[in-house]
Parts: sequence; structure tokens; C-alpha cells
Amino acid sequence: MNVVVEALPNCLASIRVEVGPEVVSKTREQIVAKITKEAKIPGFRAGKVPRSMVEKRFQKDIAEELESVMLSQALDDAVREKGLKIIEVKNVDEVQFSEDKAFSFSATLVTVPEFELPEYKGVSIAVPSDEVKAEDVDAALENLRERRADFVDVTEDRGAAMDDFVVVDYKGTIGGSPLHEAFPKLGKILGENEGFWIRMTEEAFFPGFCQNLVGAKKGENRKFQIEVPADFPIEGLPGQKVDYDVTLKEIKKRELPELNDEFAASFLEGKTLADLRELVQKDLDARKKSEVESVKRDRVMSVLLEKVECELPEDLARAESNRVLREMVKANQERGISEDILKENEKELVSTASQTGRNRVKGSFILTKIAESEKIEVTNNEMMSWISVAARENDMTVDRVVKEMRKRRAFAQVRSDILTSKALDFVVSNATVTVEGAA
Repeated sequence: MNVVVEALPNCLASIRVEVGPEVVSKTREQIVAKITKEAKIPGFRAGKVPRSMVEKRFQKDIAEELESVMLSQALDDAVREKGLKIIEVKNVDEVQFSEDKAFSFSATLVTVPEFELPEYKGVSIAVPSDEVKAEDVDAALENLRERRADFVDVTEDRGAAMDDFVVVDYKGTIGGSPLHEAFPKLGKILGENEGFWIRMTEEAFFPGFCQNLVGAKKGENRKFQIEVPADFPIEGLPGQKVDYDVTLKEIKKRELPELNDEFAASFLEGKTLADLRELVQKDLDARKKSEVESVKRDRVMSVLLEKVECELPEDLARAESNRVLREMVKANQERGISEDILKENEKELVSTASQTGRNRVKGSFILTKIAESEKIEVTNNEMMSWISVAARENDMTVDRVVKEMRKRRAFAQVRSDILTSKALDFVVSNATVTVEGAA
């Protein structure tokens, strides 16, 4: 067998393979023997059909199977001979049998990028402290109080004050035109509403809006003008002067429950405030440790990415970038970001998604190579554990998950994800970690 490989940019390689006639002849003999054994022709017992008849009747089947088998075997042998690590066969062409019965073909291969592994043991990173302080627990308990707060009408004869909650009807205009019509990308929320709740703070709504309502009493109407801040993210709107017509309908104040045993029992029956505080402490400890572990992994990965420069398979990088972009768009839509604003920031989103996607692909190759170096493998028990978790999370049986994975040919990807995660665990566990700000 003669094999010629030429490296191409972006992790591609062209390969030309020629197989001698003796190998082709031997392979053809095996195929004809198999078909002869299995052929069912009236008047002949199985396996007793004359070879000449088999060759004539199944000429097309023999040719097709010979080409398929030769392609598969020759490509596997060529890749093994040249020590190539391939991701996929991009295309195959120039497939032919010559007059002397030799077989040849060309193919374009997508290969694993070549690079030297950096030193990955003892990577130095700094992470935030995972200590939970007393004030953190206090803040969490205060948050629980706020979740149980009551909003009651202000009964004393006074106007609205900062930190009150007010209910208002309002209309905003620019040059006499409704704000949301003059700037459709803004949406209607800042232009017009009824029965809208606002907490009176300096930055609520438009900066300056609430200050203009200080002292207003229930039922009072106020008209005022606000200049849109220079950093407002709608093109053409910063610096514009918006005229607001506001009617204050209600003034409310928030009443927080007392932080005592009764309050604790409202969350956890039979528990005291001391019990609640202890549970909050444990929850914050777990969350803080989880957050810091996530930071560790991200920062270790950043160090590895910085230390490796290599080409990437463009199709793979593009596919991952597109997936990241879809994730980003979905996350922004769930946060209430409008299509218009997403479109306006399309270039930035695409650029970020492209870099993130390429980092994910490069990171996967780095971690896979570390796994090979450290002989890290994925066990069947780990695969079954992943499948069991997926079944619970999706309310499916294990058998159903397995069938879906087979249908989508997802086993290799899942195994790869588990492998790279284990490799990253290994690097993190061997990292030199310092706490930010520690003496």
C-alpha cells in the first residue's frame, strides 16, 4: 500500500492511498465466497451455486461491496500507518480500480490539532475567599424578611418620600409625540403605563424621575422634564428631554416582619431563629464553595488556553460558535431583552460567541490530550451514572435515555464531555491556589 499525506491549513489533511492488485483480489475473493454461501437461487442448494453464476448475477453487488470494503479497510490502514488522529473524513473522491485491478482514492481528513502540552501541574491561580461572614448571613436573613414584607397604605397626611413605594399612572412624550412611538426600540414600559409600582430611589426608572415625585400626595398630578442620561443604551435617546405627566395614585410603605423565632417557624415549622441562622449559614457555605470551585475551573482553563496556540478545525469551531450564539440569544430573551436591541448588538454578540466557541473547542483538545497523558479514562459506571442523572432530570426511564442517545449518536460526545471534565478536575486538584487579598 502506498500512502501520501499532505498537511493543509485549519487541521485538514489530504491523503492519497493506492492498494496493490493482490490485496484487491484477495478481498474480492472473500466477498464472492460470502455471497456464494448466502445466495438463494432456485434450483440450487445454499452454498452450491456455481461461482460463474454468482459472479454474473451479483456483479453489481460484488462491485459495490468491494469498493466499500476497500475504502474502509484501506483508509483505516493508512491512518494507522501514518499515525494520524482524525476527527472525521470530510470527503472522498477519485475512487477507482485501475486496469491492473489496483485500487486508489483520495480523501480530505479533519485532523486533531498538533501542539505541545504546556506544564499543567501546579498551575498558579488566585480565587476569591469562600469564607461566609456574619454580615453575609445577616444579609440573607434580611432578604428573607423582604420576601415576607407587607405593603400598607401610608395613612399619615404626607407626600411621597424616598424609599416609599408608589403606584403611578404616567405618560412620557418627546416634542409632543409619545416616547414609545418616537423610539420604538425603547418599548412601552418607559413611555406609558397605569398602576405601575416604583420604589422611590435615585436610580429607579429614569434617574431623576422619583426625585420629581417627592412630596406629591395621593391623587396629585405632576408634570416635569427629565434629560436622558448619556449612557442610556438606545441610539439617539441620550441627551433627549422627556416630558412626563404623572398621577400618583397610592403611597405605600413596606413593613418587614420582626426577625424572631416566630418568623423562623414561618419558614421551617418548629425551628427557632438560631436554627434558621444555622441553616442559612450552611446554605451560604455550600453556595460559596461551589462558586469558588467554578472560578477555579474557569481560571485554570484560562491559563491553559493562554499557553496553547494551535489551529482549529474550522467547521467544528464554527458549529460551536453558533451554538454559543444561540445560548446567548436565548439567555438575553429570557431576561426580557428585545429583538431590536439584540439586532443592534449583533456584531458584539457574534464576536463574543465566536471567541467563546473557539475557546471551548481548543479547551476540549487540550483536556483530551491531558487525559491521554495521565491515562484518564471514562468507566462504564461513570457513563451509567450520567445516564441515570439525565433520566431523573428529564423524567425519563434509563432505557428511554439510552434509546434517545443511540438515535442521536450521542454516546461519543457524552463520553468526551465526562473525559474532559475529569481531566479538568485533575488539573484543578493539582493547581497552586491562593486566595485573593490574603496576606
